Amino acid sequence: MKILIANYRYFISSGPERYLFNISDKLEAEGHTVMPFSIDYAKNVPTPYSRYFVSPIGGPEAVYFDQHSKNLGSIYKGLSRTFYSREVEQAARRMVTETQPDIAYVLYYLRKLSPSLLVGLKQTDLPVVVRVSDYGMFCPEHHLLRDNLPCTLCQKGSIFNSVRHKCVKGSRVVSAIDAAATLFHRWRGYFDLIDRFVTTNEFMSQMMVEAGFPADRITCIPTFTNLEAFSPSPVPRNRDYLLYVGRLDKPKGVHVLIAAMLTLAGRGRPVPRLRIAGTGHGAEYVEALKRQIAEAGLADRIVFEGDVEGGKIPDLMRGAIACIMPAIWFENLPNSVVESLACGCPVIASDIGSLSYTVTDGVDGLLFRAGDADDLADKITRIITEPALRDLLAEGARRTALARHAPADHVAKLTGLFSELTASRNGRGSLRVAGA
Repeated sequence: MKILIANYRYFISSGPERYLFNISDKLEAEGHTVMPFSIDYAKNVPTPYSRYFVSPIGGPEAVYFDQHSKNLGSIYKGLSRTFYSREVEQAARRMVTETQPDIAYVLYYLRKLSPSLLVGLKQTDLPVVVRVSDYGMFCPEHHLLRDNLPCTLCQKGSIFNSVRHKCVKGSRVVSAIDAAATLFHRWRGYFDLIDRFVTTNEFMSQMMVEAGFPADRITCIPTFTNLEAFSPSPVPRNRDYLLYVGRLDKPKGVHVLIAAMLTLAGRGRPVPRLRIAGTGHGAEYVEALKRQIAEAGLADRIVFEGDVEGGKIPDLMRGAIACIMPAIWFENLPNSVVESLACGCPVIASDIGSLSYTVTDGVDGLLFRAGDADDLADKITRIITEPALRDLLAEGARRTALARHAPADHVAKLTGLFSELTASRNGRGSLRVAGA
């Protein structure tokens, strides 16, 4: 099977890109041909298909919105990618015409590629599967987050709630642009071009149904991980630190974890070491965390590891008492959670979003009230002071990974879906799809 995989980055930046390369490797190992479609950034992994990639909004080095120059060309291109881009439509159509894929598997595309991608893919009636990684189709802010608390106003009501509350970058103007783009995409019926949505967890499936998407077009296929690379230590280890792995952005809730560590110190209890692996999109948040730690006198107990090489993460997890996921938003099943479970490292997670569907309290980890640093401190104390519980959770973590997150199961379900959709395409003619 020839599979076109589209994503707005073709280098490892965060979880979705790690999935992109992992699933590409698995599909190719089974004899499928994988053909990437993306934006032509300087950091991209070399590929012969880069000749189909579209130009970046703000230059080959400018990946994030805050890196884009403010000249008229970049502003115009940014708006077109938010609403509709003829360049993307034409590039996608050309790639489909020249490479003849059997199906398209789309990851991140909103705001950087736009639904024009879907139009370009669909002009020959190519089946399109979209993997849902956030809430951008019904929340302009993308995270269902407002004032650092979960918010479903746009999901269940008017999308212009995001404008009233200035949800996107704290700007009413930017929020209005994103809200208008979402309404435009709905009005044009672009999301109707998607044959099947793939979610990584049942919570996301439920949220999409509540937002009005048909349940029969949603298939849940949980994230997989490399069960060999991420595996328990073959020899007993002295687990003597807590671990956080992920982006250092506010929705991830690292400030809640730091507050919990300060709470433990205030209770007069020994404060375990905490290792924080990852980087953020903005330095201000991380610097504020570091100042808070220094002022509390805990700089020797809490270490920022920075951007850790992927091959070193399994060993970090094997040596951890627990991996903490303190998200304050409806997380979409982070890779670090699944990888921790595979390493036999219990997860202490917020009882919110996909996390409460992935971590079973008392079986493979512990859940705490989202945003509640005191409750998180209580859970940390339990796992440190109760070795029998810690061992029980470590064994349960590996069992969960084997049962729910095995690569073979994921690939079988995904390719089964692809085969179902390509079979239904046989005998149908090409589909004429209107552009913007």
